[in-house]
Amino acid sequence: MARAAAALFATGGVVALLSLAVPHWHMAHPMAAGLLAVPALPTAALLYAFAEHIPERTIHGLLVLATVQLSVAVQFLGPGAATASAGCYYVWISILAFYFLPRRLALVHLAFMGVVYALALWAVHARGGPGQWVVTIGTAAGGGLVVGSLVGRLRRQAATDVLTGLANRRSWEETLERELARAWRQHLPVAVAVIDLDDFKALNDRAGHQAGDRLLKEVSTAWGHVIRDEDVLARPGGDEFGLVLPNCDEDHAQQILDRLRKKTPALPFSAGLASWDGSEQGSALMERADIALYRAKNRGGNDTVVAGNPGSPAS
Repeated sequence: MARAAAALFATGGVVALLSLAVPHWHMAHPMAAGLLAVPALPTAALLYAFAEHIPERTIHGLLVLATVQLSVAVQFLGPGAATASAGCYYVWISILAFYFLPRRLALVHLAFMGVVYALALWAVHARGGPGQWVVTIGTAAGGGLVVGSLVGRLRRQAATDVLTGLANRRSWEETLERELARAWRQHLPVAVAVIDLDDFKALNDRAGHQAGDRLLKEVSTAWGHVIRDEDVLARPGGDEFGLVLPNCDEDHAQQILDRLRKKTPALPFSAGLASWDGSEQGSALMERADIALYRAKNRGGNDTVVAGNPGSPAS
């Protein structure tokens, strides 16, 4: 998001300066408009250089800054075609907000944009200002909403397993990291389970892949009725499932796995269960659960093995 904001500031600054270098509409203060464009370039450079370390709240502030800066530029440009042309920058800001932010927050930025732009038009006494405001803000709103809707659909598809409708591996890993961050802030337990259906390959060989696919769908539906609302069930691939259990201690997690085992319609499963130690990364937690699953399979399957603390054997 920071790099996209950097691109927005850089492009806006360059375009504004180029518009002064070529024949352009009469502007009340062209040099002042150019000076307003100049700060956008170092802002873009800083955003790009420190993109990995910029928190989301800073991006909110920069979107507000861009909106205010553009509205000040509108006042310097004065009434006329140049003011109307500058309004296209609002569309860029709106698209950026709807692309990266939840719709609720993007709408807040859009509302702020509408108020500030209205004040700028009122300050310059722009002829036809109300119509200009409707066209500019309407275009910004329409473009932002369309982009936000398309991006939301693509994100859902990218995060969903096509066969079962569950979260896929990427979504599962992102969810785990997010829940670990929340657990660290609020001092909550987190458990992770890796589940593998026993003898699934034999079922595929015996009854065909369509039968295997039907079983995976049945398992996903049955387990979805057992887990809690806050739990996240995923299918990383094949006959392997992952389960993120926020605010769940080891005993409660085992109870959930026992309920899943009773609901499995055809095949038993093996599971590896690991509880977060309060500091380890999500990848390390998943690795401990995977090792525990491997031991459960070696025991003959239809079993749950609990991973010990980091460096300790599983039980």
